[in-house]
Amino acid sequence: MQITQTWSPSSIATSTTLSSIATTHASKLEHTISSVIERAKTETNYIVLRSLSQAYRGAQASLTIISAEEVLSTATVSSIQSIATQAIFEATLNLKDLADEENIFGYDLNRPGNIIYLIVYAIIMVYTGGMVIWSRYWWYNITFFCGYALEFIGFLGRVLAFSNTKYMPYFLMSTVCLTISPAFIMAAIYFLFGQLVIIHDRKFSVLPPLFYSYFFITIDVLSLLIQAGGGGAASVASSNHTDQKPGTNTMIAGIALQVFAMTIFVGFWFEFLNRLYFKKMENESDDAIEKHPLRKRSFSNFFKLLLNVKSVREYKSTYLEQFYNKRFESVRQHKLFPYMPLAMTVAVIVIYIRCVYRVVELAEGFGGYLMNHEVFLLVLDAAMIAIAGFIFFPFHPVWVFGKKNLVKLATIRKRMDVHSEDSDETKEELEMCGETLNDEAVEKSPNPERNAL
Repeated sequence: MQITQTWSPSSIATSTTLSSIATTHASKLEHTISSVIERAKTETNYIVLRSLSQAYRGAQASLTIISAEEVLSTATVSSIQSIATQAIFEATLNLKDLADEENIFGYDLNRPGNIIYLIVYAIIMVYTGGMVIWSRYWWYNITFFCGYALEFIGFLGRVLAFSNTKYMPYFLMSTVCLTISPAFIMAAIYFLFGQLVIIHDRKFSVLPPLFYSYFFITIDVLSLLIQAGGGGAASVASSNHTDQKPGTNTMIAGIALQVFAMTIFVGFWFEFLNRLYFKKMENESDDAIEKHPLRKRSFSNFFKLLLNVKSVREYKSTYLEQFYNKRFESVRQHKLFPYMPLAMTVAVIVIYIRCVYRVVELAEGFGGYLMNHEVFLLVLDAAMIAIAGFIFFPFHPVWVFGKKNLVKLATIRKRMDVHSEDSDETKEELEMCGETLNDEAVEKSPNPERNAL
């Protein structure tokens, strides 16, 4: 049988590996080649012709390998063995080149990296799912769970694609889920921001606390709709082998809107911290400010207060505390509460990095360097979202604010935090929280009787 080869791969490897050689399929492969040739004589549709070409190339390379294997099984002359071996090598390269062309992802998926992130997101999803059942922070729990469930599904699609990188449903699982998941995660952070505003005091916020959720979630949804429309247009253009640029530009506009909105949110967040630490109160005298060096606005003081280093803790508890909402003083006494602004800042920054990366990636286009090198997705997307998830293991609101959610949506909407009289439910919960903290303080005191006095 003659060994032939009519096309060469775009890149040359130094070695190849065959998992199996099914010699019994030779007749089927020959039938495939003949039927493809017959259909190609009358076919005019470019997409169909391209598909026929790929089928022909795959069958041809497979037949070459089978033919060469049959030659090797009987050949005794070294020169003939060498030719047959070379034919197997080149045909294997051609099959690999064909597989690369059909790979929707554009690269060989990193197996360890994708499996690790699948496990990571499974852990975060299970933890948050448990909190949905155990704690009463419904808005945070549900949105956070949805966000990391989508991350899990996205990486599940990538892991399933190990065996078939040309299967579109796996690609869509990855692309769609990983694109929309941060919107759910940020929705949880927006609400936490609103709770922090209430627990400290509304006067430290530029906007009403719920406005952050309403406005920025609306922008996120609008951004996702624009991205979805652009992605659909680009996908159709790719399938029809027409210009993908309009669809790609629409996707860029959508994610740029998301980054723009998040940039504004980051500005509001840092302005909240600035006011929390340095805002001059109406009843605060200049002399009082002069007595406290930490009251002076500076990057050094800002980071000391944000990091809650030892040198600022007494200043926070004895001086700044007087300016905060007294109704939630018991909440602010929780051990982890002073570190919550730091946890929120880190989470916001890493998600912001992820969004900026996505803008640059899309701006380069589907053939761009970032899009075709998986390491950037694993580091600048997956790792950033994973960091945000793990931060809220110890800083889940149930550990920071207390098991009872004292700042519910109704509390914020009805402005119970600023009314002269709290509702019976809120008053009872605040008293219970305060009693719990007082009991803990007594237990830890070396002299309980003295504390009782």
